[in-house]
Amino acid sequence: MIRSLCIASALLFLSTAGWADNNQSSANDNSAEARACHGDARRYCREAIGDEFRVASCLIEHREKISRACRAMLESHGM
Repeated sequence: MIRSLCIASALLFLSTAGWADNNQSSANDNSAEARACHGDARRYCREAIGDEFRVASCLIEHREKISRACRAMLESHGM
C-alpha cells in the first residue's frame, strides 16, 4: 500500500529533485514510475491531478487505454 502511494505521488510530482536529496535510489525508482504514467495521467486523468488517490484510481479505470509501460507499472504494484 505504501508503495502504491509512492507511485501516485511520483505521478504528481514529476520532478525528482527533492527526492534525490533524500534517497537517490528511491528517486530513480519514482522517476521511472513517473515517466511510465506521466502522459497517461495527463491524457486520461487531468481533472484528478493534485489528488494522488484519484489519479491512481483513474489510471486503473482506464487500464485498457493506458500505455503498456504504465499498465506494467500498475501491475507490478498489484494494482
